[in-house]
Amino acid sequence: METIFTPENLYGILSGRTHSIFNRALLNNFKKNNIALTKEQWTILGVLWQEDGCSQQTLADRTYKDKPGITRLIDNLEKENLVERRPDAKDRRLNLIFLTPKGKIIENDVIQIVNLTLESAVKGIDPENLKIVRDTFLQIYDNLELKIK
Repeated sequence: METIFTPENLYGILSGRTHSIFNRALLNNFKKNNIALTKEQWTILGVLWQEDGCSQQTLADRTYKDKPGITRLIDNLEKENLVERRPDAKDRRLNLIFLTPKGKIIENDVIQIVNLTLESAVKGIDPENLKIVRDTFLQIYDNLELKIK
């Protein structure tokens, strides 16, 4: 199969170079707007904004992070009074993670910054090309996910 990638741009894609610069731009925009979150923290909050009261395992699954990493992130979000742990009423061995009022209040500001960063990242790219890129990366993900299961 012939490839359209040179070794340089293929390795750049595979190494996550675009992902890294996007994260740096996002953190820079958070700082400019006095939002004290890391990329990992906002990822956890993003899941909770969609489904408040998740288990730590659900957060790990949705963010592709390991359990120890999730525990540390939740610890730090608790210190910032953005989330709280509550025992699961059905299984007291489990903790469910809920947003605090402060965690709920920052949602609109954070989402606005994320969206502005994303808009800046895709500026000048034809929407049809973006759809192709999205579909291609979803197919790559699906192909690789099948290999590791």
